[in-house]
Amino acid sequence: MLDLTTTPNTRATQDEARLSPSRSPEAHQPAGEGKTDKPPFLAMLRDALTQPGRVAACYSMFHSYSLSNALWVAGQLWARGEPLAPIASFHRWRELGRVVKKGSRALMMSMPVTVKAKADAKSADANPGTEDEGRRVIFVVRRNWFALHHTEPMEGAEPQTLETQTPDWNAERALAALEITREDFQHYNGNVQGYAIPNERRVAVSPLAVNPIKTLLHEIAHCLLHSDQARIEDAAELTQSLAEVEAESVAYLCCAVLDLPGLEESRGYVQGWLARSGCTAEAFTDQHARRVLGAVDKILKAGKPATTETEA
Repeated sequence: MLDLTTTPNTRATQDEARLSPSRSPEAHQPAGEGKTDKPPFLAMLRDALTQPGRVAACYSMFHSYSLSNALWVAGQLWARGEPLAPIASFHRWRELGRVVKKGSRALMMSMPVTVKAKADAKSADANPGTEDEGRRVIFVVRRNWFALHHTEPMEGAEPQTLETQTPDWNAERALAALEITREDFQHYNGNVQGYAIPNERRVAVSPLAVNPIKTLLHEIAHCLLHSDQARIEDAAELTQSLAEVEAESVAYLCCAVLDLPGLEESRGYVQGWLARSGCTAEAFTDQHARRVLGAVDKILKAGKPATTETEA
């Protein structure tokens, strides 16, 4: 989420990001319950489902390679003892603000090339000019692709990091409190922003993620809401589309409360998957708000400083 943040863009769906469904969410009141200044969570959730948004460009920055090429590249990296990572051509990496390190060995893939088709001799005599007009596509092998770890950022093009924090919330503290492990990102598709393995309570965020904290919040939500056990106990019929709406709704509300960027793109993501699900905004609010707000409450409390929790 695929924020493997998976995405409503068909070129990089979240199922590519290895989304798999950990602990059943409890019915919680939103963080701050009982205080007069508590955030209006239900109203914010309705905004995520209904207010205008847009699909972020990060879901279409990389070419979507065929499965055969993806497997071939994975095999080459494995043979070298290198990790699986986003792949792009030499020139595309430069366009993305990165340069290939000296001494890096290119990866092979097959690519389609259009060539002139040789016309049949008799046909050419009867129809002069057909030799130039005929075209056919052949596949050729080229060494022109490099993995992310073969590159380094150009000066001034360093990406954001998860170390960006807010005064009232800390990502590493939240992960530790929720017993979720963050691992190195391993996926060939650069359009995938992150992924979660909820049954093992593991998440990963791409080093190329445009909004890494929002992506992390999305993947944490998957771990809290979409394990096999959670589905059995509370959401056995939950589809992938609705799971994506839940996870991104959690990320949206957390970002709104913590005053983090990316709300417009988050609304676009939510509404894209909501449209796929066939569910309406009203029905989603009625059926899923408790689950979403429960996960938001857990995440916000888990990342608070200890002093804040004591005062609360």
